[in-house]
Amino acid sequence: MMSVLTQRLSRLRCTYSVLLRLCDKSNYGTLSKRGLSNYLKLSHVHHVTRNSRRCREFAILAADHQQVDADSQRVADDRDESPAKPEILRENDYAHNLFLNSFHYSTTVMKPITTHAYVTNEEALRFLEQDWSLMTSEEILFAIKKLSYNICLGKNERIDPLKYTNAFNAICIEKMTDDDLMIMMRHLVPFRNPLNYSFYHNFCDRVDRECTKRFSQLSINRMLLLCDVIYQMMQSDKSQYMWYSMRKLGNKPNKLQNARQLVQILFFLNVCRKPPINMYELEYCLERCINDLSINELGIAALGFFKTGTQIRNVNFLIAIMKKIIAEVEIVDSVSIGALLKLIRYSMKLNAIPTLQELVMALTPHEPRFTLMSLTHIAHACARVALYDKEFMDRMIRRFNSELKTARLKDFERFIFVLASLNVDSSNSVYQNMIEELRTTWDTSRANEISRYPQVASRILGYLAVLSIYPTDLIGRVMGQEHLEKVYRNWRYLTREYCVLDYSLRLEVPEYNGPFLKPSTCNLLEKKHFQEYSETGSAKSSRGNLLFTSVLQTCKDLFNTTSDISVVRPLPHYAQPDIVFCLDEQNRLVPSKEFLSQFQESEIMRVDKETSRNVRWIALVMAPCGLLIRNTNFPAGMLAVKLRQLPLVGYTPIMISHISWFECTSPQERCDYLKKLVFKDNAELSNK
Repeated sequence: MMSVLTQRLSRLRCTYSVLLRLCDKSNYGTLSKRGLSNYLKLSHVHHVTRNSRRCREFAILAADHQQVDADSQRVADDRDESPAKPEILRENDYAHNLFLNSFHYSTTVMKPITTHAYVTNEEALRFLEQDWSLMTSEEILFAIKKLSYNICLGKNERIDPLKYTNAFNAICIEKMTDDDLMIMMRHLVPFRNPLNYSFYHNFCDRVDRECTKRFSQLSINRMLLLCDVIYQMMQSDKSQYMWYSMRKLGNKPNKLQNARQLVQILFFLNVCRKPPINMYELEYCLERCINDLSINELGIAALGFFKTGTQIRNVNFLIAIMKKIIAEVEIVDSVSIGALLKLIRYSMKLNAIPTLQELVMALTPHEPRFTLMSLTHIAHACARVALYDKEFMDRMIRRFNSELKTARLKDFERFIFVLASLNVDSSNSVYQNMIEELRTTWDTSRANEISRYPQVASRILGYLAVLSIYPTDLIGRVMGQEHLEKVYRNWRYLTREYCVLDYSLRLEVPEYNGPFLKPSTCNLLEKKHFQEYSETGSAKSSRGNLLFTSVLQTCKDLFNTTSDISVVRPLPHYAQPDIVFCLDEQNRLVPSKEFLSQFQESEIMRVDKETSRNVRWIALVMAPCGLLIRNTNFPAGMLAVKLRQLPLVGYTPIMISHISWFECTSPQERCDYLKKLVFKDNAELSNK
């Protein structure tokens, strides 16, 4: 019986791979021409992001496009660096350097060319002035070698890159032999950075297409070697040959000869960013060979999953990854820990949280040797499941304070996101230090960074608002029409933190006299980000919805009625509705539906305190596991903000913790528990 089940599961897992292999061979080119290759890559990430956003009432950070450093260098998350920062090294460069320095990859990675000759600019110009269309393959190869030597040695006074245009446009690669083509590609690597022009990119595309025609039937090692040559020559995610190779090798992982080949395939999938294969096949293979790889190799493999938007499905494998980090914590590189924690955060399951807690405790003593960006990835994994480790967060705050001047704008954003998610004390000096740093550098050293990433500045201030911190001078800048048009151009693309920021300013900063969003824009954002969730999210089965329906039914049983107990959103910038009702001094229900029905969906349902002196407006606020600090009854993130803001509009919030609620095992116990909360004296009603 077990054998039959295993066979059927195996066939099912292979179905997707078979379908891909039946695709037309020109599929990749067709997708690229139609502009759909990027759509396919991004649509999955967008779907995951939307679902993640709906899981928690808090803004989700944009997809990571991160770079990192070696131990002695600064971690970064993109290709840009501010002028004050040390030299950075991208994650891909770190991974490729590991390949170059490991004997395990000696047959599948192209070593740098060590043979050089001194070629003057005058001699190089003589080659460029020739008519390359009349040259033989041998002459072209000889000329390219000479030009590569000139580029390698002539870094101070290089030839004008545009002088290479005619030569590269005239090369007829179709007439070259396979060996000549491969040798030429090796010598093209030094041209990659100096010749960052369209003519060179077009030439590389021609070479790439020629490789696709000629080298589709190579052995595994030779195919990986050619992919590596193309990577070094182009460093682009648009290589057609790499895409086809990954589809061919990735769809038959059982034919791989060793675990290192799998690591390289995952590296190239990370480069491609659009998996043409069933990633679960690779996850299964990686799980089987996890003990054959070093922790840093596993970090490179993790990038292949994270950068393609692929979660680890098997929770046991996820736990095994965390346990391997704990076991090898002394030798794991800062770059690798960042890569691994990104994948862990992205793939986290509830039953893996205890192991994550052990992992954070194991990593905390090693904080000094990890870079700030790697520490941020650890903190993000904690924020993802509302896990608060005091020692780690204290170290993180001290570290950020010490590196405030060199931290990038994106570092600010990610760090404040963590602090806001975990509801870290708003009186901590780190907040004011960050605000002062932004104030003093907004128009000076960070002006270019803010100009290039204006949406990041908006998110920073949105996350500060969660903590009731409102630097109104900076808020006025990001709420101004000029800034909004520069960032988004189309108002419908404004993100949810703008809606939260706009409503929060009206509630908590009445003295603010800067710009607000247009009412029509605010209504659009509220409908897009919050109404949509409340309409679709309630239909899903989850412990959060189970808590809500259980409390609602208990309310109806307690008051023995279904009327005047409303499910509404008094504050429209929170997706999760609350259970609202009104009680008089004798704890009897007061008719309230007519009053609440007068408000539009996007309006704040304010209660007039003058006319409500003898009644109490109660708002039962649900606190499922994702909105409480792990293993506590303390609210996290946006739940804490809602509890803070509801009294400002006349409601008494009562938080219903899933921990306390589900400790009540019978309907009567739940009625008694709710009665105890609701029927208190007015002074004791607020549940903080």
